[in-house]
Amino acid sequence: MRYLVIALIALLLAGYYYFHTRPEIGRVRRWLLFVLRFISLGILLLLLISPILSFLRHRREKQQILVLTDVSASMDLSGPSGKKNDWLRGPGKELSEKFAVAGYELHSYDFATGLSPEKDNTLLAPALDELAKKHDFSRVKGIVLISDGWLRDESLQQVKQIGSPFYAIADTSRQSKADLSVLRTISNRQAYRNEPTLIRAEVLAENYNGPANVSLWQGKSALGSQNVQLKSGQPQNVDFTHRFAQTGFFPFRVEINATGVNERSKNNNSHPGAIEVLSEKQRVVVLSDSPAWDNKFTLDAITENPRWETAHYRVQGAQAWSGEKSVSSLPTTSLAAIVLINNGGMQLSGNNLNYVLSAHKKGVGILFQGLPIPELASVLPLQRSNITSSYQGFMELTPAAASYPMLNFDSAEMKTVPPLDYYYVTASRGAEVLASIDNAQKSPAIAASTQGSAKTLSMAFLNLWKWQLQSAKGGYRELLTNSLTWLANTSPSGYEAIHNSSYFLGEEINLRLRAQDDIRALRLDLNPELKVVGENGKEVFRDFMTQSEGEYSARFVIDKAGSYSFQIQDKVSGEKSEGRFSVSDSSIESRDFDFNLPLLAWLASDTGGKLFSPAEIAEWNPVPAQAREFEQREDFAIYRKWWVLASFILAFSLELFFRRRWGLL
Repeated sequence: MRYLVIALIALLLAGYYYFHTRPEIGRVRRWLLFVLRFISLGILLLLLISPILSFLRHRREKQQILVLTDVSASMDLSGPSGKKNDWLRGPGKELSEKFAVAGYELHSYDFATGLSPEKDNTLLAPALDELAKKHDFSRVKGIVLISDGWLRDESLQQVKQIGSPFYAIADTSRQSKADLSVLRTISNRQAYRNEPTLIRAEVLAENYNGPANVSLWQGKSALGSQNVQLKSGQPQNVDFTHRFAQTGFFPFRVEINATGVNERSKNNNSHPGAIEVLSEKQRVVVLSDSPAWDNKFTLDAITENPRWETAHYRVQGAQAWSGEKSVSSLPTTSLAAIVLINNGGMQLSGNNLNYVLSAHKKGVGILFQGLPIPELASVLPLQRSNITSSYQGFMELTPAAASYPMLNFDSAEMKTVPPLDYYYVTASRGAEVLASIDNAQKSPAIAASTQGSAKTLSMAFLNLWKWQLQSAKGGYRELLTNSLTWLANTSPSGYEAIHNSSYFLGEEINLRLRAQDDIRALRLDLNPELKVVGENGKEVFRDFMTQSEGEYSARFVIDKAGSYSFQIQDKVSGEKSEGRFSVSDSSIESRDFDFNLPLLAWLASDTGGKLFSPAEIAEWNPVPAQAREFEQREDFAIYRKWWVLASFILAFSLELFFRRRWGLL
């Protein structure tokens, strides 16, 4: 009604002005001026009276079904009944048409690495994130997933968050052709030159029982080969031991072959790996005054750690012996820690004393067991008292021990510690007492101190080795190993990258960083930056890592095979962590035969959907869709439209132009 009044007023005013003109002009000219005046007056009145046009629109919304079709490279591989994308095309179309007949509005999308056309990986979560921006999921009543189910997502939390059931299709028939595969390779990320290195491969045979050859390769060179007897469906471990003669980063692969076997594909007959070979282990030097059980079991605990190389010397004054042979100097290269065990008669002087003090000054940690000696009073956190005889008593931890990870034992484990031969000692100034003896004086048993970057731990007792006779959890070796690790770590905090040594081409790489302070508390105030470079030194990726659940992480994909190195650095603290990994020239998608039935079944079951076989689709009908009808108010702000203002100016200007031209002005 309002707009009718505005139009009527504009008509009347325009007609009033041009019903008669002086001088008189022709009818055509008068009608032209009338129209121009009507337009300008109408727009002006609209802007003054009703600058926003409002109207109701009747709308009808259908419930939606999203159809996601997997177009990754694995869909081109064979399944039990032929090529997977060809086999799924018919059942997928039939299921989609069922939903269309039931009244649903269908929206179809292809996905691989999200909704992008990159076929080297299959990631559903990024696709769901992108769809959430395009669709109102309150209208989406189901997702038809046309896929083989080989999804590489680390987490599928989005599946529950969107709240829509998944309907998947799978071929449940069995493959009858033989297939040999290397499932994975397992090795340490680092090895040492000329040290035996274990590389383990897990192999599997399907529809084949018999002999096969498993070989370890580095480039075109065979490093080892083993003959194995395979049984269908039973995974088997194959171990290789190799000594790398050179340092560096070495990609390798494990291959499996069986003579005369017609396999359906050889894409999964190999699996890549990589290992970094270092020059030397860290050295732990043990010095004692005489043979004793504490010496032996301390050496045993150190030897168990593959990162450490141990050397034992008997010392007295300025002289040192290795076995029965006198030595003139003690090792200084790659020195991580020094262990001194005083069984009651240790004295240090000359070169031996200078060796310990200079190493400590350079940041080498010291673990001292037994009666403290006055020659090391400047560095030890415990000092001998006037009483030099030993006594027996039980050890108990102090509250300060909770801040030191190597003493993180529960009360049940501490009860298994036997009586110790302890000495009465006093704590040095600035030392922190971590354990005491349960005597009346509560004399210190374990104390720690730090001078610069060098750490020292003193244990004023002997015969701790008896603990392992009563402990089922390995508390004795855990204490020694963790104590030496703490002493050898000269960094004020833990700043360690977590990654795999090798990845397939197209596989998502997830590099993580775990940062802790000296007492293992997480550090969440960092801003670490990751930089990845290739073999030619060219940068291929750089970004800041994001923090989640106590770790920092960065995800990316490299589309070129080769060896890569990375550095994670926090520019504020200056801390950094480095590492290396390799990207194989074989695609991760080339190994995904058949259907991942467990994952497809989980997706359908967990979301309230259904996993179909082709026969089940014909007998199943979805619940009919319910359309929602409603009226929606829509506003049209004419004052914001440039063309409205332009029309007013044009009409007004043309009217003035013609009035002047025809003598009306």
